[in-house]
Amino acid sequence: MYGVTMTRTGKPPVLPAYTKENIVYYPEPADVVDADGLLAAMQNVHASAIVYCSSASSKGGTAFAVDDQGVANAATAAKALGVRLVLVSALGVDRPDSKGYKMTNSLGGNYDKIMDAKRQGEEKVRSILAKTKNYMIVRPGPLLGVKSKNGVADIELNQGDIIGGGISRDELAGVVVGALLSDKKGATVEVYRGKTRQKIQPEFDISSGNEATADSYVGLFESVKSD
Repeated sequence: MYGVTMTRTGKPPVLPAYTKENIVYYPEPADVVDADGLLAAMQNVHASAIVYCSSASSKGGTAFAVDDQGVANAATAAKALGVRLVLVSALGVDRPDSKGYKMTNSLGGNYDKIMDAKRQGEEKVRSILAKTKNYMIVRPGPLLGVKSKNGVADIELNQGDIIGGGISRDELAGVVVGALLSDKKGATVEVYRGKTRQKIQPEFDISSGNEATADSYVGLFESVKSD
């Protein structure tokens, strides 16, 4: 498996050296707010799947442009090409009364109401791909700066937006690959390092009953429930 990474500017992203042998970059701009341009870029590389990791930034666009409409554009492209979409969203999207949601939603600037935008983006994925269900929505918690020591053995998957925690970028990448390769469809999951597990809201139980662990990233999805 190899990936083609695309950026708004067409410039190569900064990537860790250990990833470069399996990733190439698309040398033309691929702006997620440009639906036609995004579809053309995907067609040019003969995409067999789409992983959407874009989010609002100071230079790249507002939350509603990138986390809402951009997500819809990616879902529309996935539908047109008949390929799977994996959306990297955020923990707590379904919990607007939680402290984390409110704090993140009030960052201001291009990030203003980013949780609202992510929530709308998720809803558009489910609507646009309702017929095929060929999508997975992955909700990570805070990204940890320390790389994984044990890989998937440390990871817990959950559903219901009740429990979450932190996860490293390499662990999240493993989960995304698992979502791509799994034969499950149309599901939304939360992922985190098990040792960081915590309730999203104080009144929740620490166990949701939907916890899953596995010895492979694909295996994490074995018992997931569709939306």
